[in-house]
Amino acid sequence: MRVNTKQALITGASQGIGKAIAIQLAKAGCDVVVHYHEHRDDAEAVAEAIRQMGRNAYVLQADLQETAQAIQLAEQAWAVAGGLDILVNNAGVSYKKHFLDVTEADFEEFSSVNLRSTTFLTQAVARNMVKHNVAGSIWTVTSVNGIRPGLGLSLYGATKGALEILMKGVAMELGPHNIRVNTLAVGAIQTDINRAVWENPDLLQEVVDGIPAGRLGQPDEIANVLVDLITSGTYMTGSTITIDGGLLLMRGYGKPKPYETGK
Repeated sequence: MRVNTKQALITGASQGIGKAIAIQLAKAGCDVVVHYHEHRDDAEAVAEAIRQMGRNAYVLQADLQETAQAIQLAEQAWAVAGGLDILVNNAGVSYKKHFLDVTEADFEEFSSVNLRSTTFLTQAVARNMVKHNVAGSIWTVTSVNGIRPGLGLSLYGATKGALEILMKGVAMELGPHNIRVNTLAVGAIQTDINRAVWENPDLLQEVVDGIPAGRLGQPDEIANVLVDLITSGTYMTGSTITIDGGLLLMRGYGKPKPYETGK
């Protein structure tokens, strides 16, 4: 199925899951706004690949630690693409840290990127969708750790869990405007953000032992599900689609240990 003449903004689209989503949406017929923070060359390469498919691609930079830049990104994307039908909130920050080591700087980084900027970027796009009577589709990539906590991921999971509740409320409020709002709770996906895991055989084995599928997922596997749902025009809003190889079905990996300073 195709979505010709549709325009999409994908945040964090220079690498990983965001890149895969951008490419798959272009294959389905979308023009794509490729957002990046630091990796301009990678973002330009994604845009060029999209243009080679005969679709339009636009590259925009924004630091999502700054709410004003997130809002500006939404407005610029709407302007350069001539409107937006699809928003995919993919950009986020993730790293492990024991709760007793969490600092105010960590709290600010997680909350500003994962929650605050996503909130106000979505709001800016949704306001334009309502104003221009666009039957839009908004997707936010969350995490299985927003549903069930993980060791060292308490703060990260809290911000992703907040997004889960936020987007369900947004789905209710935007429903009368024919704007669908859903989330993707993803599991362990092989991207640069968790390179330390899949490059370490022992650590990788510990992780996949807690996944019924017995392996990490691939970015294309997330993108394929999302694009199928977008192109189907499905009667679905306020839902969470879990793509985790069955991770949530098991006890997970890792065993809590007594806290040791600096570890």
